[in-house]
Amino acid sequence: MAREVHVIRLTAAWERSEQAGWVRQFGRPSGLGGDHRVCLVLDSPPGELQLRLNDVPLGPPDRVEAERMAWNVTTLLLPRNRLELGSHADLGPPPPAGRGPLPSAFGEVLLEIVAESDVNNA
Repeated sequence: MAREVHVIRLTAAWERSEQAGWVRQFGRPSGLGGDHRVCLVLDSPPGELQLRLNDVPLGPPDRVEAERMAWNVTTLLLPRNRLELGSHADLGPPPPAGRGPLPSAFGEVLLEIVAESDVNNA
């Protein structure tokens, strides 16, 4: 069976937070069933990051592939979610107040949704 992955890019609507670094709020992806797994993926992140989803610190990634790190966040998702990214790396000056894109130094932040049956048969 071919493995199908649905990708949601969390590229815009980030806010700078003095306490958390960068914050992105998003809704729980629709159509998720018991056979789906949702992974938070960082593609080409800078150095060491501190991540929190809904006030839960994310530890070491569940999967590391080349320049990508992934965490299975399926059980942490709520109807409304708050993702926090913090870094000690110098990412340049903060943007003006309000929502905008995450600085490119963070790489790309994605949600990848995969059906468990596809994962087990891939």
